[in-house]
Amino acid sequence: MKKISRKAELPACNDEAVSPVVGVMLMLVVTIIIAAVVSGFSGGIVSSTQAAPSTSLDVSISASSTGTSKYAVIENLGGESLKTEDLKIISSFTCPRVVMKTSVVNAGKVIKHTIDGSLDPIEANDLITNTSIVPDYPFTPQTTNNGDVVSTKTADRTFGTAVLSAGSNIQFDRSYFLGFDTDGDDYISEYGFAGDEIVHVTIIHVPSGKTIYDKDVVATW
Repeated sequence: MKKISRKAELPACNDEAVSPVVGVMLMLVVTIIIAAVVSGFSGGIVSSTQAAPSTSLDVSISASSTGTSKYAVIENLGGESLKTEDLKIISSFTCPRVVMKTSVVNAGKVIKHTIDGSLDPIEANDLITNTSIVPDYPFTPQTTNNGDVVSTKTADRTFGTAVLSAGSNIQFDRSYFLGFDTDGDDYISEYGFAGDEIVHVTIIHVPSGKTIYDKDVVATW
């Protein structure tokens, strides 16, 4: 009997299993790349953000009617020095209903003013009090900076170039600080600023984005 030679039958190669493996590997590679990009981006944000300075501040507002003491004063009680160019000062005053038994014309309205140290302290950045330009003055919030700083205890006499070091202070004309005219009896009946009123003051350290002062300040005699 003649022997018939047969080639060994090999199992067919299963190509269907290759595609899922490759797909999983590609997904894994993409996931690793995305994670690396996110990690690098997050690290960049952390490294570029400054820490808030450790500084103790005090703010006082005079209610005096005499020209020599109508100031708002910011004092560095201790801690790190502050570049005033890095600061924004926001004052908010709500006109009271009655002052000295007199009804206030603009009772309940809010006057908000921001002094920004990053602006050049020049006339072009001054508070606009002309009602033909700002019809709703002073109730339209303005962001300003001018050279009306009267302190001699800072490195410079202007806000934005001065350095507020520990133990020093910087003084502003009160009306400019608040964003409305506080001088004279007519303005008492119009806005209700006569002393013992509350002004909310917020100071922001711009590079860190942190609020370093946020309090109600009573205007005192």
